[in-house]
Amino acid sequence: MATEHGFIDLDQREGDPAGSDESPGERMPSRQRVALYLVGTFALGVALGGVGVAKFQERREQQAQPPTVAVNAMAGPTSGGTGHAGNAEVDAQLTVVNAGSIPVMVRFVGAQETGVLVHDTGQSLLLVPGSTGGIDVRLMVDCRMASPNPLPVRFSVQTPDQRTAELTMPVEVSAWRERVDALCNASPAATG
Repeated sequence: MATEHGFIDLDQREGDPAGSDESPGERMPSRQRVALYLVGTFALGVALGGVGVAKFQERREQQAQPPTVAVNAMAGPTSGGTGHAGNAEVDAQLTVVNAGSIPVMVRFVGAQETGVLVHDTGQSLLLVPGSTGGIDVRLMVDCRMASPNPLPVRFSVQTPDQRTAELTMPVEVSAWRERVDALCNASPAATG
């Protein structure tokens, strides 16, 4: 092949542009490029396959474990309320957490302790694992007898397979205490 300067470049292949900066030793034959591409593709496939198998095994192990039901509750916010004749009534909320591994339907059943009665509002709550929700309740307190101790609260918990269990757990009600104390102190019969 002739070049501009009048000499023939014996290292230049047909189809390569004249004056290429690559020396003959730097060019990679097409078979080597294809082999390198295939090896890279194979390595990527093995890596992705390994990740996929690991995820699959992890999921199977999770499914093999028996489902767990675990519900936690705590006193939530209060709103409104009245105080009269030495009693206080407060609209409040129980904050419920699904700490188990399956979805559950939670219904508040009730709570009663000396001087304290908590009624439900007929509300139920569907909680997926790890989620939190609130159940509205009505708190009635005898200002003269209310106990500062945690309140034993009963819940009905239903699983997706329609099994139902009743749970009782102590709930610290100090979050409600401030509102109740304000209503009790404002009640005319509370001082007499």
